[in-house]
Amino acid sequence: MLEPYDILPVMQTLYRKLSPYYKYFVNFHADTKKEIEVLNKLFKQHKVKSILDIACGIGRHSIALAKLGYDVTGVDFSSSQLAQARKDAKEAGVKVTFVKKDANYFTSHKKFDAIICMWSTLGEEPMQYEKVIPNVFRSLKKNGVFIIDNRDWSDIPKGGKRTIRNSLSTPHYKIKQLILDRFTEHFRIRDITYTINGKQYDDLCITHIIRPKEWVAELRQAGFRNNKIIKNYKSKKTSTLIVGQK
Repeated sequence: MLEPYDILPVMQTLYRKLSPYYKYFVNFHADTKKEIEVLNKLFKQHKVKSILDIACGIGRHSIALAKLGYDVTGVDFSSSQLAQARKDAKEAGVKVTFVKKDANYFTSHKKFDAIICMWSTLGEEPMQYEKVIPNVFRSLKKNGVFIIDNRDWSDIPKGGKRTIRNSLSTPHYKIKQLILDRFTEHFRIRDITYTINGKQYDDLCITHIIRPKEWVAELRQAGFRNNKIIKNYKSKKTSTLIVGQK
């Protein structure tokens, strides 16, 4: 496996090329409306006003939450994704503070009521969750909540391999996505090929297979309390939220 900072330059180059298309890619897998609905309900329960969105990408959740009136800060290491996020936030007429920073080393003097990490990103390379979780704890206000979007990994196929095909047409783009998944005991290795108007782009995504109870153990070790697991919270049965309170 590549070391995290061998992966970063490759990812930066790929994201720079693909950032204009990410809002189309998320349609293959995302359930943004349901995700925001559940997050908003949790935030109301915990009287949340300020939110930090870790690995915010193009701002899919940051912008939607800002539309609901939350004070949102989004953090990501990709300049091109943040540029797209700022553009989309401006078009949406909302204010979001976007910060370029590696989440592995991000801490904030400003303390937040809630911190989120969505789309199973916390378990993906080059994110180092052992560093991120303690940093999150330090960046939360007292009684603040950390919400991790992940999966329960109950869908790992027999034989340890899976192929997924998606396609999408817009007035300007024809997009195809081919995903080849390989599973080991501890990792999912995902080879992704995007074809956009006939041009091919290749991506590699390595994800730690960490199950919900293991995430709870990580949160407890960092000092979080009142930890809970919310299962099947959106259309995919494997979808899971792990919630911890400072």
